[in-house]
Amino acid sequence: MIYRHFFWDFDGTLYDTYARITRACVAALRDVGASASYDAAYPVAKRSLDACYRTFAAPLGVEKDVFLDAYHVHSETEGPESIRPYPGVRETLQAVIDGGGYNYLYTHRGASAAKWLQYDGLEGLFIDAVTSLDGFPSKPAPDALNFLIQKHGLGRAECVMVGDRDIDLDAGKNAGIACALFDPEGFYPDYDTPWKFTDMAALRRALTA
Repeated sequence: MIYRHFFWDFDGTLYDTYARITRACVAALRDVGASASYDAAYPVAKRSLDACYRTFAAPLGVEKDVFLDAYHVHSETEGPESIRPYPGVRETLQAVIDGGGYNYLYTHRGASAAKWLQYDGLEGLFIDAVTSLDGFPSKPAPDALNFLIQKHGLGRAECVMVGDRDIDLDAGKNAGIACALFDPEGFYPDYDTPWKFTDMAALRRALTA
């Protein structure tokens, strides 16, 4: 195996969640007196919630906390049918372990990340995790990755950050580790990394063989 230590983003990498996130953003915008269509909001929500706020709500003078509070009202109202792991996620996480490696979660989500991993029986495939509850600066800051690397005494040459957004991979680069882009929709065609994948099977073949 090329790498032994895999750091995984959650939304858009392990789990197909952006449709759900976008619907919550559209509902939140409506609640705070702003508006955006689903199609307009989707690519913005994929960048970040902050991008949604800055694009659609801030120009109307809406406070960020007001928008985020409205978003969180809607973000967990849908059931598990709209937040599913991408095909091949379980097999890929298991392949890392079978090859003598370890999986770590690094997400901006809070407690809901553990909730969904537990729901799908995936939590036991991770050795450690950093979420928003741990209080580290957001990606692309490398602080959370550096913490996990130092905590477990890892060699950086054996580490790879896997994510679907530029900020995920930039966090990896800023921590001095390799990065792999999981981009099933081709959202970042020009991002500079030797590892680009549109499905988990291809990632598994390339990085865990």
